[in-house]
Amino acid sequence: MPALNRSAPPASVRAPVIGAVSTCLVVATVYMTPPIFLEIAQTLRVDPVDARLAFFYVSLTYSLSFFVFGPLSDRFQAKTLATWGTVALVVLLAAASRAQSFGLFIAELAAAGVAAAAIPAATLALMPRIAPPGRAGTYFGVVIAASVAGITVGRSATGIVAGWLGWRSAVLLLALLNAVCLLALAALPRTETADRTTSALDAYRQALRMFTRGRVVRLLGIGALLFFGYLGAVTFLTFRLADPPFGLGASAIGLVSAIGLGALFGAPLSGAMIPRLGARRVVLAALPTALAGILVLAVAPSTPLVAVGLLLVFLGVFSCQPAVLVLLSEAVPAHNRGSASSSYMLTCLCSGSLSTMALGPVWRSHAWPGVITVACAAILAAILLALHATRPRRPQEGDADRAAAGTDSVPTSKK
Repeated sequence: MPALNRSAPPASVRAPVIGAVSTCLVVATVYMTPPIFLEIAQTLRVDPVDARLAFFYVSLTYSLSFFVFGPLSDRFQAKTLATWGTVALVVLLAAASRAQSFGLFIAELAAAGVAAAAIPAATLALMPRIAPPGRAGTYFGVVIAASVAGITVGRSATGIVAGWLGWRSAVLLLALLNAVCLLALAALPRTETADRTTSALDAYRQALRMFTRGRVVRLLGIGALLFFGYLGAVTFLTFRLADPPFGLGASAIGLVSAIGLGALFGAPLSGAMIPRLGARRVVLAALPTALAGILVLAVAPSTPLVAVGLLLVFLGVFSCQPAVLVLLSEAVPAHNRGSASSSYMLTCLCSGSLSTMALGPVWRSHAWPGVITVACAAILAAILLALHATRPRRPQEGDADRAAAGTDSVPTSKK
């Protein structure tokens, strides 16, 4: 038995790995439909343009449901929330793979988006509870990196499987993979910080009260502005690359977009740097990196330079995420950290979705230069807001919360 104990990874190491894998599969589920729009349209006899509604509804319910599960992640064990969310997701995906009408398929996917949000909401709430002192940023970084991998898996692997076995088999395969994750979720640790004394209604009231805290609102604003500019530029880059002088096809555009996997390294690396540099410095380094990437995309005359610009954008965006999440965990009481993390994800995802609609008229009127101008303005505004929002607080404003979080927004040597 001693030998087994030495070889078995501790919960603080095992849990981030389990959370990362389950988060990757969940995000892949949300992003699985874009590569198979045409196949879905043909099978369910709808216009290919209407097939896009499948992604719209699942992504909308997924993002909005973070507010539903954020307060619940403060009240219930993360293990319980993630397990039941996965069970519901598996059942709904299996049903969607057999849908015979487009309306039923959309309804089942929309419900799957709700269930899917429970897993990352629970994982993000668990990370600061189990992280060793000063390591919360690293743990957040692992989960953020997994979400980036999930986007790539959803946009590529699903299309490949559908080409071999059909889109129904691709959806069913994701259901089976999520079902396998249920075995791993059983190994998640139970924590003592889940608040069972607060009713669900009170948990939502406490979550809403966070929006009255100026520091919390400003930190959420950083994410909203960053994702508005980042997703707006990346979304319309597809049209830019399809036009002259690039003239790329769908497969080539997909290969260029795969450069986003570079964020797999940026997110955990930035998390690891937080104890040394402080979360504020990481944020103020990551945001200009993202802005530099947007500027490279604005003037890039060749595909290799586009790839460089995308790499800078993804590195900047996903290096910023762990640091902002650490700052949020410090800005709220311990029993609200799950709500804070979920509110941040909700804000980012909704802002990104809004940008794809808001920049449509800009693209039609001013094409690529207009989109880039708005995207740069949004990220520049995020930088200016970060300069104010991440300033170290006075000691009396929350030393107890920072000590409980086990993280600091400034390096220890600087205090």
